[in-house]
Amino acid sequence: MRIVEHSPGGLGLDGLRGGGTAAGLGGTKADRWIGMWSARALCAIGVAYAVTMVAGFAAMGGLSKPLEDPYLAIMEVLILVMAPILVLLAVVIHACAPDGTKTYSMTALGWMLLLAGFTMTVHLVQLTVVRRIDPGAIHGFQDLFNWHWPSVLYGIDITAWDIFFALALLFAAPVFHAAGQVAVRNGLLLASAMSLVGIIGPAVNHIALRQVGIIGYAIVWPIVCVPLSKAFRQGGLPSGAIVRHWPPGQGTSRDGWHFGRSR
Repeated sequence: MRIVEHSPGGLGLDGLRGGGTAAGLGGTKADRWIGMWSARALCAIGVAYAVTMVAGFAAMGGLSKPLEDPYLAIMEVLILVMAPILVLLAVVIHACAPDGTKTYSMTALGWMLLLAGFTMTVHLVQLTVVRRIDPGAIHGFQDLFNWHWPSVLYGIDITAWDIFFALALLFAAPVFHAAGQVAVRNGLLLASAMSLVGIIGPAVNHIALRQVGIIGYAIVWPIVCVPLSKAFRQGGLPSGAIVRHWPPGQGTSRDGWHFGRSR
């Protein structure tokens, strides 16, 4: 069994001394429990979202047209459920962030709050207002409310997911780098990069390029939630690890850590 021993005074990403940098995720047991179940819930919702999207496009016979109800309505309801959980997860990541990474986790929380606020507004308006408006009653209805590109609400939602969400994941990645969760870090960076690439489509008026971003947040992100849930369940430590705290200066290595194997 692997043994990991720690003494106070390890270095954070910013080079400052602080507890927990390489000891995995901090926070309380309740924090990590919430993080674990938030990640699991987001994984399940993400799978439901992806299945609904695939079924909708299959029913329409291709990707050339925007989704229609009931598939679109189901996906919008799923987003309304997902967004508050994303904020909760970001709060937990900040609470559990190792010393030296709180600036990153707070920045990630800020971007996640923007994502939730914007995307919930868009989809709540779509569900409760737009469906009750006669398109012929408002001049330029298609340019304001439709899911065809370009439209105002579509552009706002693209901004929320391809920029705000992507930046939230990008700034969360250093937290898991410091916690020793390589799979989570790499997954966050991949999902973030793909989401950011998706903004190129609207920028060059070639909306098909958005598919890269959609894959990033609709497919890669739910997959990342699996190791993310495990990281919270383990408290960020490798499986089977034992942590021992040693006083400073009593046989510790230069960075305050001891590594060994039990017999």
